[in-house]
Amino acid sequence: MPLIIASHDSLPYIDSPAPQTGPHSLSAARNLIASALPPSHLTTPHPFLPPLPPSNLTPLAQAEQSRIANKEPLNAIDTSRYELPDLSSAAPVTKTQLQQAYTSSHYLRERLQQLALLDEFGKNAWLVGNAQLEEILRGVEKELVDMRDSVEGVNRERKERQEAARGEMEGLDNGWRVGVGRVVEIEVEVGNVEERRRRMLREGASAGG
Repeated sequence: MPLIIASHDSLPYIDSPAPQTGPHSLSAARNLIASALPPSHLTTPHPFLPPLPPSNLTPLAQAEQSRIANKEPLNAIDTSRYELPDLSSAAPVTKTQLQQAYTSSHYLRERLQQLALLDEFGKNAWLVGNAQLEEILRGVEKELVDMRDSVEGVNRERKERQEAARGEMEGLDNGWRVGVGRVVEIEVEVGNVEERRRRMLREGASAGG
């Protein structure tokens, strides 16, 4: 399972992309970030995550997991014991064949009884089960509608708060940009003053020599 699922903007309703940012620039930035990540960042747990607890699976559960991982068929029930033995030969009947015949007879008798009960009560049980499932479905659908309304309410409130703070955020953003521009201008001017000072020192040294 990937450890990095998605990335969400913090202020999606009022943030606007920079003028120089386009689809190609965004794709290039994502490719640059992906190139800096290790190849196993989607599968290797973060080093800050605690280690997984030890497995408490029983040997039987571990064997079942291995069977599923190897895509092996399930052979949990031996159905041969319910098959009628072949008594067509003239050989004497053995005790094993008698036990198998008794098992098959008992299985068929129980199956006939279950089929009779299903024929008598199965329809009503099926209708009652369907009614219960429909009731559960209505409850789940109501929860879904309530959850959607709650999510829409949260998103609506989030948008209103961000829209209310738009002016302040834009003012702070413009102030930051102006401040950064002034810092750059000051650094350029400092560089010019430093260059003039060096030139004056060189000229003074030449005149003194």
